[in-house]
Order: sequence, then structure tokens, then C-alpha cells
Amino acid sequence: MVNAAKKSRPRLSFRKKLLFSGATTLFFFLLLEGLLTLVGFEPVTSTEDPFVGFSSRLPLMQLTVDPSGNEIYKTAKNKLVWFNDQSFPKKKGPKTKRIFCMGGSTTYGHPYWDSTSFSRWLRDCLPIIDDSSEWEVINAGGISYASYRVASLMEELAQYEPDIFVIYSVHNEFLERRTYQGMFERSSLSLQLQSTLARTRIWTLTDRVIKQTNRFGKTSSMEAKDSKRDLLPAEVDEILNHTVGPIDYHRDEEWRRKVLQHYESNLKRMIAIAEKAGAKILFVTPTSNEMDCSPFKSEFAPKLSEIERSKLLGLGEDASNDFRKGSFEDSIQKFQEALKIDPHFAETHYRLGQSYLKLSRIKEAQQSFSQAIQEDVCPLRAVREIRASIERVTQEAGVPMVDFEKELRTLCEQEQGHPIFGEGHFLDHVHPTVEVHRELALWIIQAMQNGRLVAGKSIHDSKILPDLEKVRSKVLKEIDKNAQGISMRNLAKVFHWAGKFEEAIRSAQSGLELIPDDPESRFVLARCLQNIRKNEESLAEYEKLFDRGKEYPRALQPFGELLLTMGHWNAAKAYLLLAIVREPKNASGHFSLGLVHLRLEEFNFAADSFAEADRLFPNDPYTLYYLAKSKSGEAKFLESVAIFEKLLSSGSPRGYEAEVHYSYGLALLKVERQAKAFDEFEATLKIDPSHAGALEQLARSPP
Repeated sequence: MVNAAKKSRPRLSFRKKLLFSGATTLFFFLLLEGLLTLVGFEPVTSTEDPFVGFSSRLPLMQLTVDPSGNEIYKTAKNKLVWFNDQSFPKKKGPKTKRIFCMGGSTTYGHPYWDSTSFSRWLRDCLPIIDDSSEWEVINAGGISYASYRVASLMEELAQYEPDIFVIYSVHNEFLERRTYQGMFERSSLSLQLQSTLARTRIWTLTDRVIKQTNRFGKTSSMEAKDSKRDLLPAEVDEILNHTVGPIDYHRDEEWRRKVLQHYESNLKRMIAIAEKAGAKILFVTPTSNEMDCSPFKSEFAPKLSEIERSKLLGLGEDASNDFRKGSFEDSIQKFQEALKIDPHFAETHYRLGQSYLKLSRIKEAQQSFSQAIQEDVCPLRAVREIRASIERVTQEAGVPMVDFEKELRTLCEQEQGHPIFGEGHFLDHVHPTVEVHRELALWIIQAMQNGRLVAGKSIHDSKILPDLEKVRSKVLKEIDKNAQGISMRNLAKVFHWAGKFEEAIRSAQSGLELIPDDPESRFVLARCLQNIRKNEESLAEYEKLFDRGKEYPRALQPFGELLLTMGHWNAAKAYLLLAIVREPKNASGHFSLGLVHLRLEEFNFAADSFAEADRLFPNDPYTLYYLAKSKSGEAKFLESVAIFEKLLSSGSPRGYEAEVHYSYGLALLKVERQAKAFDEFEATLKIDPSHAGALEQLARSPP
């Protein structure tokens, strides 16, 4: 009977099984999505863009209704990290001309905002130049956006009845290819599919669970290793300031060639998008800070020997010393000798340019600064090929071009007597001052008039000059000095992070001019002066920071370390003790405090500090060396010998090799191991033949 029942039951076909399974699964996910909606769980795309503009499924502009009930397009909330908040009516007026300004952070107005950008100046100046139209100028510049994402964004904006696209996309090509390498490697289909799924709450929930699992799924030993690695006493500053970011860049001519090829193809793509939308397009050529911004990364030629590298660095150091003394001819000669060893070392070209400039050898200085930008291994300023691509593409397509570099050089020469760009025209490596943004807007208007994109009066017409001046007064009056001060402070922090201390100093000083009592700007300034060994100036800034009992916890340790360097040991001890109280698990703080105790011959306290540093960050060679020295100071020679033996088995700290052998030898003498002690003194002399202490000890040895 059972078998008969089984035989009589109809079997479902594979197709029906698949259909029912799919329907069940779909119902489950729809139910889960509905439940997540009910509990107020928002999709990640409501507040951020996980695909940073690489997917058109997450548009820049969203249709909404303003307080008056009018439909408008407004910058999506998830894009406000990279874009200014902009809006324009859905329905375009019959006399309206709509301009989209596109590109990277310069178009955005960084380090400030749209309110001082060239887009803003265009918005206010165009009605004065040509009042026959109603002008809508939308700032669609995205921070860090390069040509690929600009072109992708253009495809969206082309739907909104544009009349003109103004493109200043020049500086981010190499940044994008490193930062978003994984995005470039994905297919467009993959990006579109993932971005569609990312708009669901289930995707967001799954993503958060995976991230939490990754965060807490490490083994405890690995976690401990990772956390301690950031506390390396002698290297923490170097790690934070010199290797994050630029370390990812290396000289790669093939990669560079591909990036530049892709850039030119994106320019052509932009022209095609504009033509299809019935809009005109205008490009702006690149320009950047030349004399007041050093290269972000220099790299030796790969075939250079260690001897050649050492000679190059020695010549550079000697030339820099000559420069500081005012011996500019001597510095030029040494920098030129260094370039014979390695003609591609960017920093040498930059320093040579500075020397030429001091002697008013303008043409040579300009060539050197230009070559420094060209040889920068981390090219965050547009190289010559970028300009060449714009010139070639605009000429072939017959579209207007604003020669920003040429116009600015003319202005620069009028203002400072030479055409080399610096801090008078740029706030950092590429971002212009507010006044240069204004000039750029006027040059764009002039180019649009020459290309018959805009009618009206000439920008030089004396009748409209008073009105243009009123615009200038209005824009400058609206500037929020406090907000600008914060921007300059943030800029200083970025330069400090990149190890560009001279540039950071200028930005921090600008921040303090805008916000005189800003402690964070003061701290960055003090820290940068400390890093370039301007100790007296750094000390003065730290004293202002701590004036009248003011507190700034982050400065306690670096100020204590500066005081230690300058020999103010008791004062250094006070600040370092406060730093340790606030952050007891900071290995580098215990290390620095140990150095102070050692200088004060407080050997027991020194040993305690170094022991704690070693516990928090085990087996650091510098810590072990000073711990062994402290134990010898306490007359605990057996412990000292054991630590020295451990140190020598794993490797001496760099630059202390001779001292390790010598100090070990002294400790061995105290435990009456004379033969081994003399072996260590001989080992010292092999490293440093003129070591006075080792020579003296061996002179005392029995025949």
C-alpha cells in the first residue's frame, strides 16, 4: 500500500521545483527587508556612497520638493562627503542657461567650499557680463575625483538639460589609480549589480555582520601584534609622517603610460557625452604650486649602488647646509653633482630650483621646479603629459580651452616680478587662493565668449568693473574666518601626515592668523618645527600652548621629548610623567621617560620605564639597549649581561652597534669575565676603530 501511494503521488518537474524554491527564497528576503524597514533600519546608501561614484546607480542629484512646493534636483545626502550641497529646478526656464562645473577638489573649492570656488564667482559674475540669460551654475566638483569618475558623472548630469560643461579635471589621475585600483579592475556590470543590491537593507545588515566578524575574528596574538606595531618607540613618528600613502607609489613607467592613455580617452568621452546632450564643453589646463611645495616622494634609480646612494644623499645634505648659510652658488654646484649621479631624484631638482631662485636665475629655477613635479614618484600635481592631452584633444575636437597656466603666469609676473607659482597663489600643492579662483572664473568667461558660448560685455569693459568689484566685496565679506581657519588647520595636519613639514608650518601659521588661539593649529606648528629641528621656535610654540595652565594632552609627550632633546631634563620628566598618567599603555612614552631618568642618573626609575616599554612592545632593540644600560647603572650587572646577550642574538639597534659591544664589555668586566670583555672591546673597534673607550680598555688589558 505504501509503495502504491508513492507511485500515485505526482512528481514535480525540475522547472517547478526551481520556481517554487525561487519564490520561497524571494518571499523570505522580501519579508526580511520589510521587517528591517519596520524597525527603522536604513540602507547604507541613504547616508554614504560605498561605490564612491564608480556606479551610476547611486546618482549625485536626487529629485525632491523645496519648501515652496517646487520640484528641484538636490545633491544626495550620501554624496555630501565629496560634493557641495547644490540644487536647481527640475523645470528649466526658457531664458535659463545651465552650466555644470566639473572636476576634482579645485572645482569643489577645497580646502574651502563652493562659496569661494570659481563656480561661485561664475554664478555671480555671469549676470553682470551677460544679462540676456538667467544663469544657473552648479558646482559638481568632487573631492579626489579623476577623469574616469568625472566622465561617469557627466552621463548623469547630461540628463538635466545642460548648456555648458566646464571641466577642470587634471590632478587626480595617479591618486585614483592607486586609491581605487580595485574599483577600476571591476567590470561595469559587476559594479551596477552590486550598487543595486547595496540599496537594500539586507545588503547593509550582511555587510555590517561581515565587518564585525572580521574585526573580532582575529586571534588574540595577532591583535596584540597589530596593536603593538603602532607603538614602536623610535619609529612611530616616521611611520605616521613619512610612509603612509606615498609608500604605495613606486616608479613604474608602464603604469604611468596606461594612466595617461586612459586620461586622454576620458577627455574624448566627455566631449562625446556633451555633444550627445546638445551641450558645449570647455576644458581648463592644469597649474600648481611650484616653488613652495616639495615633491611628495623621491625614489632612487633602481640601478644605483649603495655607495652612489650614500654619495647622493651626502651631496644633498651638504648642499642644503650651504643653502641655509646663504652659499647658493655652492649649493647649486653640489645639487648639480647629485643630479649627475641620479637625474631622476625629484627632491634634488626641487632644492636646486630654490637655489637658482635665490640668485634670481628665474628660467633655470622654473625648469628645475617643473622637473621636480615631473619626477615626483607620487604625482599629486598634474604632469606635462596631462596638459599635452588637453591641448591635443581640444584642438582635434575644436572645443574651447582656458590656458590657466599661461594666464596665471602673466598675473604672477605682474605681482611678484617672476612667473613661478608659490604660496601667493596656492594654499597648498594645487588648490588656488580665493583671489585666483576669481581670476580663473573671469578667464573662463573670456574663453566662453571667444568660443561664442557666452555673449555680453567684455570682462575688461570699464562700465562693468564697479559691479564686478561689488561681487568681490560680497564674496569676501561672506567668508567665515573661523571656518577657513579650521580648513587651514586641517590642511596643516594633512601636510604633517605626509611628512611635508615646511608646507605644514605655513598652513598652521595661516590657521593661527584666522583663529589666533586655536590649540590644534599651535600644536601642529610646534610639532613640525620640532621635526625640522627648529627647537627654539618649537619650544616657544609649546610654551604658548601650555600658557597659564592650559591643557592639551596630545602635546605632553612631544613637548617632553623636545625638552629632553634640549637638555631640560627635569622639565621633560614632568611632562612625560603627565603623558604616562594619561596614557599608561603608550610604549614610546615610557621609553622617552626612561631616557630622562637615565640622563638624571635615576637608574632604578629608568630601568622600570624601559622594562614597561619592553612589556608593552617586546624586544625592541633600542629599548633593550637602554634597559641593559640602566641595569648597569643600578649595579645589577648580571641582569645587564643577560639583556646584552639577548640583544646581540637578535640584532643591535641601528647606529648603536659599536656602543652595544662596548657597554656589554663594561658589564662583563664587572662580573669578572675579562677575556670575553676584551673580545667585545675588539669587536667595538672593528666597527669604530677610533672608539676612545674601547682603546682605553684594551690598553689596560694584561699582556
